Amino acid sequence: MSPERILIFPFDLLSHYLRCIELTKLYPEAEIFFASSGKYDHHVQKAGHKCFDVEKFDSTEVMECAEKFDFSWLNKTDLERVFLSQVQAIKKLKPNRVIGDTSPTLKMAAEYCEVNYTALMNGYMSRHYACLRMLPQSHPGYPYLSKVPPNIRKVIVRFAEWISFRLVHKPFKELRRKYGLKYIFNYLSEMEGDLNLLCDDDYLFPQKKLPANYKMIGPLIYEGGENISDILKDLRADKKNILVCMGSSGDWKALQFLSSPLYNRFTIITAGDRDHIITGDHVVARPFLCLKSVLPHCSMLICHGGNGTIYHGLRNHLPILCLTSHFEQEWNVQRLEALNLGIHINANPKAMIEERLATV
Repeated sequence: MSPERILIFPFDLLSHYLRCIELTKLYPEAEIFFASSGKYDHHVQKAGHKCFDVEKFDSTEVMECAEKFDFSWLNKTDLERVFLSQVQAIKKLKPNRVIGDTSPTLKMAAEYCEVNYTALMNGYMSRHYACLRMLPQSHPGYPYLSKVPPNIRKVIVRFAEWISFRLVHKPFKELRRKYGLKYIFNYLSEMEGDLNLLCDDDYLFPQKKLPANYKMIGPLIYEGGENISDILKDLRADKKNILVCMGSSGDWKALQFLSSPLYNRFTIITAGDRDHIITGDHVVARPFLCLKSVLPHCSMLICHGGNGTIYHGLRNHLPILCLTSHFEQEWNVQRLEALNLGIHINANPKAMIEERLATV
């Protein structure tokens, strides 16, 4: 009997590829193919999987739009381009199932090709999320909404969200009509699969009663096992170590002040600062680090508020300072702050970091 064949379509950011690689451990006997990224294929190949070519959304454009709360990247032209390419790949490789991680068109492609679809999602993107997805601080309406009493604010946010998810979904509805697919109500429903895996802990992102096709599997922590001996030899026993990890979507330039010799009482470890924004004799820089290996040697984590990164910080019981770039990261930090597990530092990164460093 041939092994199960699975095609995986992660969104084109490192964090999505890494957690999908961890997910493959649930399918040890399967033949697994990843949508080729170009940037992250070496991680896929290291894990023993293959890649296939398929159209993708431009992750740089998407991140720029997300910073402005702009959903214009979900336009009919690009949706149809990616959808048709996914359909072509599925028909060519004939998988038993497809798995998507923030792949907006994959539900349509899987339905069109009559193949089982598993959706990997964050807890706050579930239709059954029990908390409020508060308006991000980057939204132009935030200063006004923050002055409204909490009970009224909640009603406004839920109504605005209901309208927004319907509007964002409009081009999907047009494509569904064009290709004879089922009617779907809104964007959150479009992101669901036949099976939905929530890669969060329930204490951080609680859910209402989940239907049978939803599973809370917990965070998928990348455990690549990279050797960090070269990092350890650069660390000094008389200095505390601060890890700065802004992922592939963070604002490194806002942290350039950490290059100053004023911070040489610490060792600043940077992971992913490919443009060498933070430099100095007190800085140890690497293009990629396995956070599980290096964080036990650190006293603080400064990050972008990404899902995987915050769980690394929590599991190492570290102070977590988050400089977010878009609304989903803000939703992560809203929960950290609600539980006194981390803080949002966008208002004044330098002052807020210095205040916390004084307590390390």
